[in-house]
Amino acid sequence: MRSAIRNAVMKTTATAVLLGGVAAVASPASAVGSGACTQDGRAHSVWGPNFEWPGIHDGPGVAYKTKGHLDSAGEFYVECSTINKYGNKWYYGEVLSGPTGGMKGWIAAGWF
Repeated sequence: MRSAIRNAVMKTTATAVLLGGVAAVASPASAVGSGACTQDGRAHSVWGPNFEWPGIHDGPGVAYKTKGHLDSAGEFYVECSTINKYGNKWYYGEVLSGPTGGMKGWIAAGWF
């Protein structure tokens, strides 16, 4: 009986360690390109708000890494868009002005 309990404890401990190791290496949301688009953006430009610098994300949501910012009044060329799981619209496209010019990514449509 004692060895059965010890084996059960050892298996439970080993499982917990393995699962903990998996959780520790789980990565945050990974980059998503235009493949996540669900709506055609009708290819148009929008300009950032004055004195604000919207974040350019790797995917359509704030859980994705911010890789840069659109300059105040900077131009962003919208290729397409999507609505994320929280009901927020996000634009995918390319920055056309400023130090992040040429950078592609996602910006929350609410900024424009």
